[in-house]
Amino acid sequence: MSDKKAVKPEDMGFEELLGKLEEAAEKLKGGGLSLDESILVYDNSVMYYKLCREKLDAAKQKIEIYRPDSGETEAFDEH
Repeated sequence: MSDKKAVKPEDMGFEELLGKLEEAAEKLKGGGLSLDESILVYDNSVMYYKLCREKLDAAKQKIEIYRPDSGETEAFDEH
């Protein structure tokens, strides 16, 4: 019996989610899955992608740009 508990995707870190997304892509590319298995892997990959995106967006909101000329910081803005 394993002491390791299953970690919910929502509780995984970005790198772990990205790894899961890469694994899903390899499984789909590799073929050999039934239609039902392929749909399940695809659905999971969409969930991993969305969670990765949420984590990136949250990190982006925390980034501040330091302006050395004024000594102030301002929120990061892509535009």
